Amino acid sequence: MWSLSVFCILSIGYVSCEQRCQGSPRMYNEKRCASTTRYNDYHKGACKCGPPSGDSQFGWNHDHFVTAPNQMFFDEGYSGRCGQRCGKCVKLTTTGGYVPGQGSPTPAGQSHVFMVTNLCRNVYPNQNWCNQGTGPYGNGHNDYGYVAHFDLGNGANQISRIGWNNPEVTWEIVSCHGANTPTDEMYQHCQCAHHGKRSLNESTNGSENGF
Repeated sequence: MWSLSVFCILSIGYVSCEQRCQGSPRMYNEKRCASTTRYNDYHKGACKCGPPSGDSQFGWNHDHFVTAPNQMFFDEGYSGRCGQRCGKCVKLTTTGGYVPGQGSPTPAGQSHVFMVTNLCRNVYPNQNWCNQGTGPYGNGHNDYGYVAHFDLGNGANQISRIGWNNPEVTWEIVSCHGANTPTDEMYQHCQCAHHGKRSLNESTNGSENGF
């Protein structure tokens, strides 16, 4: 056991044995990696997914798989609401790793699809996680080496129920289909429905176009 620990430290350097993603940017199985945390609140969020009056959420924005990514994933122009990736969906797949002291092991290969409905701002207490200096396809990373971070909505304990405790994940932008994933029709009721997802779909933005 001692020799294995030494091998991990010497062979991967910046990457600890708990973190499976390696390199800069961190990659796993040829996919970019992200860190995750979880949160719960009752606000409609930065994509304004709630009734027009007040600041309450739609029910699905509370109990479905939704996420608040870091600022530069949410909107590379630093918008604080109706960001360019509002309504986009990301498939997160566990690597089996985690940030030491910030989570615990989750079996590798578990995938769920999350819709972007909120923003993880680069302010206290999020600075260590959400302070990436470039968009998700650049090399800017947070304090733990990840180009993206996803704060996962846990308002109805939906993240706790699947046994995720801040796992390290790979991410890819996909269509919004999945068990407990909000649908495109649901998103059309958000006040930001004519921003973000629509404007990206109408652009030529590589692999994101069409989702």
